[in-house]
Amino acid sequence: MNFQEAISDYLIYIQVVQHRSVKTIHAYQHNLAVYQAFMESKGLKEVDAITVPYLDEFLQAFHQNHSSESTNQILSTIRSFHKYTSLNHPNISNPSRYLHSFSKEKKLPIYCSKEDMRILFDSFDDSQTGIYQKTILMTLYSCGLRVSECCTLELNQVHLSNKIVKVYGKGDKERLIPIADPCIAQMEVYLNTVRNEWDVNHSPNFFINHLGHVCTRQYVHTFIKKHVEACGLDPRISAHSFRHSFATHLLDGQADLRVVQELLGHSDIQTTQIYTHIQNERLKSAYDQFFDWKGKKEDK
Repeated sequence: MNFQEAISDYLIYIQVVQHRSVKTIHAYQHNLAVYQAFMESKGLKEVDAITVPYLDEFLQAFHQNHSSESTNQILSTIRSFHKYTSLNHPNISNPSRYLHSFSKEKKLPIYCSKEDMRILFDSFDDSQTGIYQKTILMTLYSCGLRVSECCTLELNQVHLSNKIVKVYGKGDKERLIPIADPCIAQMEVYLNTVRNEWDVNHSPNFFINHLGHVCTRQYVHTFIKKHVEACGLDPRISAHSFRHSFATHLLDGQADLRVVQELLGHSDIQTTQIYTHIQNERLKSAYDQFFDWKGKKEDK
């Protein structure tokens, strides 16, 4: 069976039968395009020609330049694709069923301290661009949003009078998040002094640029990196770090882990528990500094 034909059939299936979200379909389509390009570079244009060694070679090559998490994501797509293909075409075997997932690296999320956040907020000027960018940053941090959630936020999802924002996360799951007063004040400034002038296309999106177009994730990542560098902060800080900071600071304030899970939109509480590990690491560091006896000799 032709590779492209099999992929097309599978994408139709997850769209029409499984009702996967547009974002998920695009992700699967991208993953399968990468997979197809590798196999075709090996001269394999038929799905039934793929064997376990070829699949293992692809995963090992992919893993060299990607994290275990990313490798497992593309493996999940490949497993689903081959399972569907083999079920609908019994003469085609499923080589992916013999492969195991990669062990995830235990890396703690990069987050900002409250002082880091103050420095960043103070780094924006009062120009229209400065107000626009500061509002995006405050929204990411104050509401714990993913960058994609922030960029796709629409006006009818933000209820300033009720201090609530309605967010559609992964799998189009809906959640309600409180908006802090400082963020509300900043949003009002943005809406009244910037967005009113920039909204030449009558866009439904909350964040639009000076041309009236929807804000992009690339734009957010780029301007945040520039401000982080200008402020002399940890260069590892990214746009996603403010979501990590949101969760960490909530737990610092004695918030219940289940509440943080709900606000972040995590389906599994184990995903949220990574932030308790951050607290444990900080406590251990403080303990080690306090009881640092090595190398110190009493004066005679």
